[in-house]
Amino acid sequence: MIAPVSLTQKDLAVLTRDWGANLLRWQLIRNQVPPNETGYAGYDQWLERELARLDRGLLWADKMGAKVVVDLHSPPGGKPTPSGYQAAIGSIWTDPGAQAKFIEVWRGIAARYKDDHRVWGYDLVNEPDDNNVAEGCDDWQNLALRAGRAVREIDPACTLIVEPTSWGSPEGFVGFQPVPLTNVVYSFHMYNPHEFTHQGVFGPSAPITYPGRIAGAMWDKAALEKSIGPAIEFARRYRVHMYVGEFSAIRWAPGAEKYLDDLISIFESHGWDWSYHAFREWDGWSVEYGPDKDDHNPAVQPPARQKVLLKWLKAGEAGREINK
Repeated sequence: MIAPVSLTQKDLAVLTRDWGANLLRWQLIRNQVPPNETGYAGYDQWLERELARLDRGLLWADKMGAKVVVDLHSPPGGKPTPSGYQAAIGSIWTDPGAQAKFIEVWRGIAARYKDDHRVWGYDLVNEPDDNNVAEGCDDWQNLALRAGRAVREIDPACTLIVEPTSWGSPEGFVGFQPVPLTNVVYSFHMYNPHEFTHQGVFGPSAPITYPGRIAGAMWDKAALEKSIGPAIEFARRYRVHMYVGEFSAIRWAPGAEKYLDDLISIFESHGWDWSYHAFREWDGWSVEYGPDKDDHNPAVQPPARQKVLLKWLKAGEAGREINK
């Protein structure tokens, strides 16, 4: 699962020992980026602080028998989104120097964690969107290969996790090619239909119910499986392993528990690993809070979304995971 910057050892104990999660997607996420920042000194200072925090988290995870995915959520040259974090958009696709720095960063991470049994994999970048690539720069297909090769020169064994372009969506696999390296897992994020999963997040919204007609189309379990069809076809065609790095529905969405249950059922039917977004982050995504948008206190009894997640976390072998 995905959990917040403020994760404590006690939180992780709840997640692993009480809930049954066995994999933590650890976000290296940079918020509140100075608007006029130049160069990479500020980025390097931020990254070192985050890696030191990760080092502590790895000690905790090891004690509790959990593995960690190192997720570079905020690459050098990234641009802040409206929500505030530095994402894989902006000059990372227009500045060769930013791309060179991206490779340098992964060389440093690989050297730091080479042969570390606590690290399950390196998620090379979160939700890349390369729709504006300048001349002399690589698109994500080629930049991912460069980064993967740089990691492989240092760490030949650790799993590489590659998301497609188009913000890591299932649609991003259309036209995407496997990276010609060993031990690569492919990943995507699932928030379709966005009108349902993000209702009320960025502004007022009338209640939208799942299953039901959403944005003019009927959405049910069959529609969800069709929506992730490009990922299903990619995994089938190239016989690769798939990992759903993020999925969620905002807690006040009517039918959110059914949405999550249907999605996880689909993931499990394909034998995929998965990470729920998110554990003890903003209360909108947390399953420990109820459906009342104005109630910012954890529920006394497990809400319906939490019951669904706990059922699947304790159900079987694949994908007992939460993002951090």
